[in-house]
Amino acid sequence: MKRPFWTELLMLVAGPVIWLAHFLFIYAVNAIACARFSAGASWGALPVSSWIILASSALAVAFMAAIGLHQRRRVLVRRVPAFHGRLTVALCLLSAAAVVWETLPVATTPACS
Repeated sequence: MKRPFWTELLMLVAGPVIWLAHFLFIYAVNAIACARFSAGASWGALPVSSWIILASSALAVAFMAAIGLHQRRRVLVRRVPAFHGRLTVALCLLSAAAVVWETLPVATTPACS
């Protein structure tokens, strides 16, 4: 059974879409934490907002890995064009690198400075 065009397109660009959602989420979490909770509760050495950002980053990378593996499996089993699998994996890797890059400030800078 052939998938509709929009479903196939969503599978191809799922990595950048997850990155976009992650970026907007961590921006909102940090903005709300700095605007409302300036004293900020902390757990361990980091504020709670930083732990939320770290957890969302791990979840985003895990989703990207799952989508890349799913698409590669579809190439092998359902005979989807190999280009689709390679493009999806490449976009997921690029988006995962972007997620890691935007998560690095959690470890290097204070939360609300």
